[in-house]
Amino acid sequence: MSIQLDLIGLEISRVLSRIITGKLLTEEQIQSISTNTIGSYFSDWLPTPKEEADAKRRVELARMHISEASGIISGLQDELNQQAQQLDQIIREIEEKKKQADHYDVLAKTNRQAFDAFKAEMENTLREQLIAQAEKGKRLRQGVSFVIWLVTLILGAALGAYFIPIINYIRGVPTVG
Repeated sequence: MSIQLDLIGLEISRVLSRIITGKLLTEEQIQSISTNTIGSYFSDWLPTPKEEADAKRRVELARMHISEASGIISGLQDELNQQAQQLDQIIREIEEKKKQADHYDVLAKTNRQAFDAFKAEMENTLREQLIAQAEKGKRLRQGVSFVIWLVTLILGAALGAYFIPIINYIRGVPTVG
């Protein structure tokens, strides 16, 4: 019994030293308990070293893919920003062209009105000048026209009266009488 008391005392001193130091179980005891208890019930759920290595490799591969995807997304975002800037520039150019077109439309309407007024004024001036020139020397032209008419009338009458003898003379036919 004394051996048992010694063992019990030894065990009590170990438990007390563990309580005082904060360690209730030794590493070996923890390994033994966890291996037996956890191992028998949860061993299928715990990963093996190979599975842990595969998991680490997959995590690294996923990080690499995420990094590549981030690069692609950044590139797409930069490209979209550039296209948005180009579209903004095109919109500004369209607005500028629209302003210019409106400006030229106003000028065209103004110029059309001014041109119409100028055209009407030119027509009136030209008409007045033509009338003035027509009036200028009108009597002289009428006199010359009358003289030409009179000469034409006299020549026509003479030609009518002497037409047949002139034709016969040209043909070389002798005239009677």
